[in-house]
Amino acid sequence: MEKKAISFLGYTRPGQSYRETTYVYQNRECTTAFMAEATARFFQSEIKELLVVVTEEAYKQNFADLERAVAEVVPIRPIRIPSGRNEGELWDIFAAIANAIEPGDRIIFDITNGFRSIPVLALLVASFVRVVRNATLERMIYGAYDATANNRTPIFDLTPLVTLLDWTSATDAFLRYGRADVLVKLAGNQGLAPTLRQLTDALQTSRPAEVMKTAVELETAINAGPKTVQQQPFTLLLERIHQEYGVFGLSDPHQPARAKEVLRKQLAMIKWYIEKGLYVQAITSSREWLVSLVVFYDNGDLFDKTARNEAEEKLNSRVPASNQQPEYEQIRDLWNEVREVRNSLAHAGMSRNAPKSGTVIKKVRETCSKLEHLLG
Repeated sequence: MEKKAISFLGYTRPGQSYRETTYVYQNRECTTAFMAEATARFFQSEIKELLVVVTEEAYKQNFADLERAVAEVVPIRPIRIPSGRNEGELWDIFAAIANAIEPGDRIIFDITNGFRSIPVLALLVASFVRVVRNATLERMIYGAYDATANNRTPIFDLTPLVTLLDWTSATDAFLRYGRADVLVKLAGNQGLAPTLRQLTDALQTSRPAEVMKTAVELETAINAGPKTVQQQPFTLLLERIHQEYGVFGLSDPHQPARAKEVLRKQLAMIKWYIEKGLYVQAITSSREWLVSLVVFYDNGDLFDKTARNEAEEKLNSRVPASNQQPEYEQIRDLWNEVREVRNSLAHAGMSRNAPKSGTVIKKVRETCSKLEHLLG
């Protein structure tokens, strides 16, 4: 487990060579022909080794000069790669770089002299090794030779672009599966983190009122975020999250006057559970939704325990929930369907004739699809 710098060394045409320039990074300077040397010197107090990705041609032409330049700075080791003239060689390059990274390593990537598609490969390798090697990409830098002025070349920190990739992946996971664990970790101490955590927990544990209130807070947290150019891509991701979860938002869901809105929001959550494959939550919520529907038609308080107990008794005993509810028989029939599916899930298939998982999932989908028309 070490901190390493990975740099690239290219081949120059005959009669040409790397030109000397003064690289500038965070108020520090290094005059050299090789960005790899500048990387080694800027981070010499941190890194244990400099790995240089190099083709055979570039190795023969330039590696010895670079090795002499950093001999007293940090140990240097070449990573030999092919030239990348076909897809197979690109995979060989990917493997060579990935295999040079050990489990737990912390990496500084300098992609300045990566030729052709190498910078893209470097980004993919960085993502790959974080998963399979548990490595950490601490920094990705680029010596912007095209931006040289008065022989001074700025070094750009591209790490935020890698962070954006993390946020994109984490946002996709949240949208697909309803879990914000990685997003919460990325948000760190931002005010958004506890809101995302609470929203995830409330959805996973089927707490509709908590979901509604937290979804309102989510919009506030997103709007309170920075709007700088650097933050704009992150803001777009957060806006996409709000599109997905903002529909659940409702302030004061416990107010009796908002009962019908609560029922509609719960229906949206049940559909969401089905889309995410959260079938236990879907059928559990459907059962409670039917109880709430009877309470609503009886002009009761959705969150009053006595009113809910009475509604369940009516559903179980065939006593009409309300003289003004002509679809009561449909509610009762669906109640029996929901109870049957819920019990099948609750008992975990622990019987010889238990329906298979695919059958149960199909039944959950069919049963939940019948809810909406009961509200009117």
